[in-house]
This record gives sequence, structure tokens and C-alpha cells, in this order.
Amino acid sequence: MKALITYLIVLIFAQFSFANGVLITNRASGSRLPLINSEVNVTVQNQIATVRTSQTYINNTSVPRGIEYGFPLTSDASVTQLKWRIDNGAWQFAVFVNGGSSGGGTGTLNSSLSAYLGNTPLFFLFSNDLAANSQIEVELTYVQLLPYSFDEVTFQYPSDYSSMQSGIIQNSQIFNFQLTSGRTITSIISEGNVATITNDGNVATASISQPESTSIDNILIRYRLASDQLGVIPFSTILEEGENNCDNFGNGFFGMVVEPESNPSTAIIQKNFVLIVDSSGSMSGNKMVQAKQAATFIVNNLNVGDNFNIIDFDSSITPFRPTLVEYNPINANAALAFINNMVATGGTNISGAVTTAVNQFGAASEDQANIVVFFTDGEATSGITSTQGIITAVNNSVNQLETEIFLFTFGIGDYVTTDLLTLLATNNNGFVTFLGNDEIEDVVSNFYLTIRNPVLLNPVISVVPANAISNVFPDPLPNLYKGQQLIFTGRYQVPQDIQLTLSGTAFNQQVQYVYNLNLSNQNNPAYAFLPKLWAKNKMESLLVDFYSLPQGSAAAQAIEQSIEQTSICYQVLSPFTSLSEGPLSNEEFMADDNNSLKFFPNPFTSETKALIYLHEPAKIVVQIYSIDGKLLKTIAFDGIFGENEIKLDGLDSGNNSLGAGIYIYTVSVGGKNTHFGKLIKN
Repeated sequence: MKALITYLIVLIFAQFSFANGVLITNRASGSRLPLINSEVNVTVQNQIATVRTSQTYINNTSVPRGIEYGFPLTSDASVTQLKWRIDNGAWQFAVFVNGGSSGGGTGTLNSSLSAYLGNTPLFFLFSNDLAANSQIEVELTYVQLLPYSFDEVTFQYPSDYSSMQSGIIQNSQIFNFQLTSGRTITSIISEGNVATITNDGNVATASISQPESTSIDNILIRYRLASDQLGVIPFSTILEEGENNCDNFGNGFFGMVVEPESNPSTAIIQKNFVLIVDSSGSMSGNKMVQAKQAATFIVNNLNVGDNFNIIDFDSSITPFRPTLVEYNPINANAALAFINNMVATGGTNISGAVTTAVNQFGAASEDQANIVVFFTDGEATSGITSTQGIITAVNNSVNQLETEIFLFTFGIGDYVTTDLLTLLATNNNGFVTFLGNDEIEDVVSNFYLTIRNPVLLNPVISVVPANAISNVFPDPLPNLYKGQQLIFTGRYQVPQDIQLTLSGTAFNQQVQYVYNLNLSNQNNPAYAFLPKLWAKNKMESLLVDFYSLPQGSAAAQAIEQSIEQTSICYQVLSPFTSLSEGPLSNEEFMADDNNSLKFFPNPFTSETKALIYLHEPAKIVVQIYSIDGKLLKTIAFDGIFGENEIKLDGLDSGNNSLGAGIYIYTVSVGGKNTHFGKLIKN
């Protein structure tokens, strides 16, 4: 379940660990085939990146090898396509299917592979062996939101493959980065590798090319945006009829990036801040050292006007002060001494620590944000020890306050209670992060910088005309902080001009920002990522709901089914789906005369047909597959010169009616040109 939570939590300060994939021949021994070519192409539209990474491997042995592709995917990336080809033959495409397995083989990974692939790798097991001396090219596409902080955006691609292959990468290593921004790009740099850079203010590029060499260094691209421009960037696109039949929310997709000005004069909300530090015996050693360093960093970076307290807990609860105190030099120095004297010993009284923190806000001013940051490395061993008991106790304390708190939880290591930390956060306007034993100081410190200066709390949107947009995600919208960004996506049916209002609270006052936007009536190829980004955001919001429900309940099962349907129809990987070999292709079906072949109607009820033009007679073979790759029907006939009609009657090979759902068709012309597509049957 930890992997599920790691998947759904997306933090804007997250560390990226994308890298070249590896072609495994034996998990236990770590055997793999050599990489001979790597090409990475990144397209960024206003901090939203579509990454297409392609690697070629060779079976340089004298016998066929069973192969498995592994890629070090992280939780903030959503896979949208995997395809491969052998010896430059026809592309084959993976199918999104139900089932949340990794999509790979079984067995324990060798330690070097495990270290390289990270905590949330993607695996894909090929059904056929790779012949001796054959080459296979694997291409993976994913979408991600790039981390933004105080006008700076970062893209990382750790391309250092030296731990997997120490020798020469035979052909080349190529990296292409193209950025289009609504705000002026003031600078763009490449750290660690020499890159060719261009920048005209709105479009910037960076490219790296290294032929026949050892692995290049990790790629790090940083670019800055003009700080004197308010970052409000809307974008929208509408798909053609028949292109989207996954739901009835309309063919329109829109997104919006909101970035408050980050200059020193930007108003902020003062905060009441409580830091809870686990000093139980299991925190001894380096974990305690890092925890104290993170706490020291936070105290040194509080704002004048903030109130704060620190709670040190093991079996007992020891607050720095009985109540919140003003942040000033005297209190800050005393707090630093308090942190320095913390010693790891005793048990873990989570219930006492959190309720003590919540009760700090009883006399707090209502015009300040009430924030709790809590990190622990273990399960509750004293006080209330059951998850539900702790949740109930905390909820009771919060309800008695009659005010709102923002609770952020951090789980350290492998022995934390993931559902407890997740529910504590999601029930109280926060989020949860799981850390390795050596990540405490860096991650918590970066996180604090993110939430240090809240600008807009509890944001909501409204539009005129009413109901012009729907299904906005994430839901609820996260808080907006100085120097950070808010990105949300939604749907529309009617292209039109609208007025969108973003409202919330600041300084205990209702505030709102009004934007006049256009919902486009055009299918904009530059925004092809939008449907997949919307699906990603929807699934992540549903996952929060799923995890807050009793596992196995009817409500949880319904949410899981909704996530599966969204994943498969929009072709964006989720924890409940995986990739399997199959005929699915996202590419346009192109007939011999270069006109696209489409079935109409699509969706269909009982019959659908398509026309294909041939320049010479050829055999046409049509095959219909279920979404999980099962062959349901084959139609073969001799095509003639000129126009040929392909008719599908909605029946399988046994003349049984196909049920409502998604199906895949393949059409082969002359036994060599095979094309793919998707059909929806109502």
C-alpha cells in the first residue's frame, strides 16, 4: 500500500529520478543487455512536460534472451505510452489493462538494479525472447508537472548510466528540450553538461549530443521566468467528434496555471506554526541528527509576526513552551537550544503529540494560518495505538477548536503506518510524504520553504456562464503560496468566452481574482497533453478518496473501478492498471493514399464502417481484439483497386453480440502494412 500512497502524492518540491531504462535478462543476478543508443525529447508547455525517452539495446550473445524492460519512474510521472520495435521493424504497442501489478516479471531484484530503478519502477515483461544479435528499441512517453519555485523551473533527467554500463555507449546519446512559455523566459541554463541553448523570450531550447562515449552526466535544465509578470496562463483545446468517447463531459479540455508574484512586496498570511518531532528510540543515530537539522532550519526561517511552538515526543510529550510564542530572536535562540537537547529514547505516542499540537491553536488569532508539520519513523506504541482511535481523537480536538488547521505528515523509513499518516493529512487540508532514512533534512527543509508564505487559502473557482466548465481537478484545489504555483484542469462542452473567479481567504478576509478566458473552438496540437493531464489529475484526486474509505467497501470498489476506466480509456497508467502486450496504437491510422482511415459512427451501437482506397489489389485482413488483447473476430477479403468498404456488425466470430466497451481493431493491407485503432461500442 505504501507504493500506492507514494504514487498519488505529488509535491512540487519532489526530487526527480528519471533515467534511461534498462533491459533485464535476469533479475536475481542483475544481468542485462547493453545500451547502444539513447534519445530523450522533452516538450514543455508552461511547466507541463511531455517526455519521450527511447533506448536501443542489443543482444550481443549467441543465444536468444528473455527480456524485461525496467524504468526508474517516480510518483509524479504518469505513463501515457510504451512501444517497441525489433531490428527497425513495425512498432508494437502496449495496452493498458486492469490489474495494478508492475507489468513485469517475478523475483527479487539484484541490489544494483534495485538501487538504480528506485522505489516506484515501471516494469514491462516481453512475451518473446530477443534473438541473438538482434536489437530492440523501447520508447516510453510520460507527462509530468515540473517543479516551480520563486520564478525558477527545474527539469532533471539523470542520464548517468554508468552504474549499469561502464563502457562505451556504441552509437549516441541525444537530449532535446523545447520550452514554450506564456511568461517571458529570462534565462535558461544546463548544469553538468555542455548544451546548445537558444532563447527568444517565449521559446527556448537546449540540446545535447554525444556520439560514441561513456554515459553522459545527469541532465539538469533550469530556467527562470520574469518576476514582474503575474503568472496567469490559460490553455484549452477541443477534440474532434468521435475522438473522445470516455465520458459525457464534453470534448473540451482546459487548464490554467496561476503563479502569484514572488517579489518582496507580495502580501502573505502570517501563521501559527507547530513542529512535531519524533524522538523515540527508533530515531537514534543519523535520523535524529537529520531531524534536528531540519527543525533548526525551520526555526531559522520563520517570519517575523509568526507564532510558533515545538513538540518533542517519545512515550511522553514535551513542548518547547506551554502555548504558542511570538517568533523573535530571544524565543528563536531558546527554541534552537531546545532542539539541540533532544535525545532519541522511549516509545511513540502519536496521539498525544498531535492532539497537543492541535490544542495549541485554541487561543490563536483567526486571521493567521494554523499549520502543523509532523514527522515520525514508527508506529504508535503508547497512548492510543489504533489508527481509527488516533484519527477520532485528533478529529475531536480539531472540532472543538471551531477553526481550520493544515496538517502535513512525513513518514520516515519502512515501518510507519501509512494509512494513519495519510488520513491525518488528508482530513486536515494537508498531504503526506514518505521518505528514506537519509532524506529528512533536505525534503523537510525544502517543504517548509514551499509553505512558508501562504497567499490564498481554501481556493475555489466559479464561472460565468454557470456550468461552462465542469470536473475541475485537483479537487479540492490546494492552497496557494508565495513563489509557488497552482495548476488545475477541467472540461467544457461549449466553446465560448467565460469569466473565471478564483476566490479564497487571506488575512481572514475573503479575496478573489477574476480572469476573462476563452474556451477554444479549435483542436490545438500543442495542447495534446491536456486530456491526459486531466485524467492524471482526476485519478490522483480519486485515489485520495479511495484511501480514506474502508478497504473492500462498496464505495472503495466503485472508486477503484472509476480509476481503472479513466486509466484505460485515456491511456494514463494508474496503480490499478498495468501495461500488457497488445495491438493498441495511439498513432493515426493512415491508408495507402495518406488519408486517415476512421470508422463511423464511433461509438457505434450495432454497425460501423470505414472506407479505404487501394492503389492496387491487395488482401485486407481486419481483426478485432478486446482491450486486454484477446482476439475476438477476423475478417479477410480481397481488396480491389480503388475504394473498399470495411463493415463491422458488432458480432464476434461466434456471432455473439459484443458487449458495450472499448475494442481494438487492426487492419492489414497486403500482409505488410498493419494499422491500429480504437472502437467504442455502446
